[in-house]
Amino acid sequence: MFEEPYRWMEAVSTRHSYVQEKLKKGQPVLSVPYDDGVLIMGFAPQPGKIFEIYDRIALGGVGHPADVEKLRMTLLEMAHLEGFNRSAQDVTLARLLQFGVAPALKQNFEEIQRAPYILRLLLVELEREGNPNFFRINYDGHWETFKKGTVIAGNEKIMDEIQKEIESLPFATFSLNKALEETCRLWIESKKQEEEEGIPQTLKEVFDQWYLEGAVLSKKVERRAVYRALTQEEIDLLKSSVV
Repeated sequence: MFEEPYRWMEAVSTRHSYVQEKLKKGQPVLSVPYDDGVLIMGFAPQPGKIFEIYDRIALGGVGHPADVEKLRMTLLEMAHLEGFNRSAQDVTLARLLQFGVAPALKQNFEEIQRAPYILRLLLVELEREGNPNFFRINYDGHWETFKKGTVIAGNEKIMDEIQKEIESLPFATFSLNKALEETCRLWIESKKQEEEEGIPQTLKEVFDQWYLEGAVLSKKVERRAVYRALTQEEIDLLKSSVV
């Protein structure tokens, strides 16, 4: 096969189509700044989309749970090894992506004898100065960086439309509850473009049927770890505001 480049290119194209089809049902995960840090959130039929990676780094995933978990563990090991060999200050998402995860994903995707990863990842980092960095990495190792927030979803068209909305809103000036309200609005508006059965079409339905997963990286905590999950009180306040 490698003696005939067009056959390899055709195989790679087929892999793109295969993974994109498998990802279509993946529900959006959004991450945006707010006035005290960074929010990452999403709804899903079962929890397991949002995780802490390191002191100031969080991850959101869309795709096959086993693949998301494998990449989560890879990032965890890389971050802790980097922190041990160098220092905690040297653990940055740019380094983890550029020198670790992105090359591994690219190699896996281009080796057509191996099964490709079925995932799309969102990674967010809160710098010690309080500045957020947002990253999005694809199943083939391609990654992008954003300053105003970002989103991942199974459907690329929906993902691009939510991204435009995120960049048009002043999330960095919002309170946490306001940021949650706006991300919920963007999430449910994206569902109006889908006619798939079993997908909630209103915020009341999604709160009743699915789980809200959310976490923040907060600027105003003195401890080293700034990640925390949303409290039940914060979720209840959000529900009373939007339902």
